[in-house]
Amino acid sequence: MNTDYMSIMKSYITDTRSLEDMLYVKGKVAIVTGGTSGLGFCVAQRLCQGGAKVVIAGSTDEKGQVAERLLRDQNYEAIFCKTDLRKDSDVKELVSFTSKTYGSVDILVTSGGSWSFAHIQDLPEEEFIKTLDINLVGAYRCAKYVSKYMIEHQIKGKLVLVSSNVAFLSFPVFGGYAHYAASKGGVVSMTQEIAKELKRYGIMVNSVAPGSMWTPGCLTNGPVSSLSCEKQQTMMAEVMATPLEQPSPTADSVAVVIYGLCTHMSDGMTGECV
Repeated sequence: MNTDYMSIMKSYITDTRSLEDMLYVKGKVAIVTGGTSGLGFCVAQRLCQGGAKVVIAGSTDEKGQVAERLLRDQNYEAIFCKTDLRKDSDVKELVSFTSKTYGSVDILVTSGGSWSFAHIQDLPEEEFIKTLDINLVGAYRCAKYVSKYMIEHQIKGKLVLVSSNVAFLSFPVFGGYAHYAASKGGVVSMTQEIAKELKRYGIMVNSVAPGSMWTPGCLTNGPVSSLSCEKQQTMMAEVMATPLEQPSPTADSVAVVIYGLCTHMSDGMTGECV
């Protein structure tokens, strides 16, 4: 028998990770922005179930404390770190806090975000800038400092940047999402470029673009507050006229996909958008 053939065949046995190692994230440390609510919380919970230690980042103390308590009540290792994604110093400190608390940074999931509704002719420039600053520039800040840490510590980590299907499909029926679509479209493009840069270090970078989900954020986000009452009512009527997906995906169904991208199952996948 050809020795090269036998060597390759044997490597399929000796070089193959166990299925448990492929499916779980035991011993890993993860940062989840927006982890205090909705999709981010579901992602944090799944990572904890998989054996990871998780730092949940958010801008509100009250939500952070509730989320941390809920996870710790299940005997998960999770801790809240107050973080404003619009502040470079906050994001830098988030990475430092995670390293000091749990000893590493192996996984990043950027699910922190902001959205509102306004037609382009009524959309205040400050609202456009704020949305991009949180959703796109915030994701950049996280990827910047986490990848820097991973490179310096020779960690072959996973970055999952959360986008939205609005990057590809206009929403709602009569518009009102130009700023949000711009921010989320930017996340997809940025992911592709970052993936090319970081592949040489063994760092895999992918994005996820889910559709509508029922989350606490749906209860608080609406038309831009500076719009007149009449325009806000018109905007809400248009939003409510949007046909919902049947069945509508749950936040956890998206979280499971993100979880998979954080495991060794996605070792051969980078620069993609699910």
